[in-house]
Amino acid sequence: MGRRARFRGAKATPKTLEKDLLERSRMLARDPRLLMPQCTRECRRCDIRKAISKMEKVSQARSDPKKLERAMNWGDQLVRAYAATISLHEAGKVPYLAAAKTPMGEVSFAVRGKVEKDKLIGVQHFDHPELRLLALWDIARKRGLHIYSTDKCTVCSPDGPRPPEAYVDEAISLLPYDLDDAGDCPHVKDGRGIRVHWKGAGTVIRVCPACSGELNTVHALAGRIAAEDPTDDFEVEAISDLRCESECAGCRVKEAYALSMDLVAKYLKAELNDASLVDAHAKARVAAIKERQDEAYMIGGTCYGKDRERFMAAIRGSEIEKRALFALFGQKRMCVLSRTDQAANLISDLWPEHRDALLAAVASPDIVRRVIAERSELSPAQMLAEAARMESYRSIESALPSFVKLGPVGAYADRVARTAKTEGKEAALRNIEKSKGADHRLRSVAFGLISALGEGQAKGWQFTREEMDYGAYLEPFARRLLDSQGEEYAEALKLLLEASGSNERAERP
Repeated sequence: MGRRARFRGAKATPKTLEKDLLERSRMLARDPRLLMPQCTRECRRCDIRKAISKMEKVSQARSDPKKLERAMNWGDQLVRAYAATISLHEAGKVPYLAAAKTPMGEVSFAVRGKVEKDKLIGVQHFDHPELRLLALWDIARKRGLHIYSTDKCTVCSPDGPRPPEAYVDEAISLLPYDLDDAGDCPHVKDGRGIRVHWKGAGTVIRVCPACSGELNTVHALAGRIAAEDPTDDFEVEAISDLRCESECAGCRVKEAYALSMDLVAKYLKAELNDASLVDAHAKARVAAIKERQDEAYMIGGTCYGKDRERFMAAIRGSEIEKRALFALFGQKRMCVLSRTDQAANLISDLWPEHRDALLAAVASPDIVRRVIAERSELSPAQMLAEAARMESYRSIESALPSFVKLGPVGAYADRVARTAKTEGKEAALRNIEKSKGADHRLRSVAFGLISALGEGQAKGWQFTREEMDYGAYLEPFARRLLDSQGEEYAEALKLLLEASGSNERAERP
């Protein structure tokens, strides 16, 4: 009773499981060699041959219940497990099964004798390529062996890791990756990923980040190896997409691209899978570059060294975005690692640490404060553009004259012209659309401004024939207003008001 309590989940034997287990028991009773590995050479002190010899003696005495009982309760644990297993065949039934959790899932086995659980499972499932190794681990560790388990048999290598060809073929075929004959996934030629070198097999597996999944390739390949360290035949490296566009003395970027010993150790211990190794290496690489290199400019895997000009020439973005970035990089040495060649993305990455400096490159301090306080809902690139627009508006406003007591036509034309100068054509057209009103004279001025902006034909359907004819007459006056600055702007507005027949005046303060 006490012995049975150590195995939780004991239950009556389902007939199918009992039948399969009794058949395996019968096969082992006739030939214990079915359980043990094939030897690649004759060793002077071979625990495998010794165990087989003991099992053969147990097999010969299996019809003697007392001898079989003694064999499953005393002596070597592997021989005990063998005796306990063939006793099932002699009994002709399996009274109870226990369940155990293994890396391969839950496994049922018969509890017999004073035998370690893993030995019982390994012997009773000798035809399973993973489970059979549970019976052989102790021999492999004790004698420094590498035991390889294939679908059909196990093979023992006493001279270090020397995987048989059948094992190599089976292990690689079980990987979930679509590998070509060279061991590469379809996308690895893009230049990034991990490289697993299986030295004893003379094989290299290369997997890109896109294909990398929750599998650990080394442990998948070594999953049917019993040894002190089943991963001792594997080397893991990072596949680098680093391209140097500048020769730098004392470059530390290249060494940062190598996998650290710490990450390799975690991967070989199965603390990381393929995907998490790629992610961890990417993060560690960025930290290592910033720690080791005082100045470098990179886009993806392309390094421009300390050449800011070449780096900025490769960055795509607006004039404002580039101006802000160039100003920032000119202030101090920096390691800038851009994910893409888009300036907006780079600005977003730099924003948390360098927001104020980027904004200060395009706007005065008071405008920077206003944008931060009032336009925080915008993206970093949009905030930068808004600050530059507000600064441009201020400079344009300071160059334009001010007026007092403008009438409806004068205020309308002045507002549209100032919008066109500070925010551009599209903003001016939107302003016109919203406020052209119903007054005949005001609508004629609106069409004149639209025509001066080059959209007269496209927008003409919104106006009457009389408004379009009068607006066409006003177009040159409107164009002069849009193009002028300073005192010329005041004169242009005066002429437009006179031509419109509004009888309004553009009075200066």
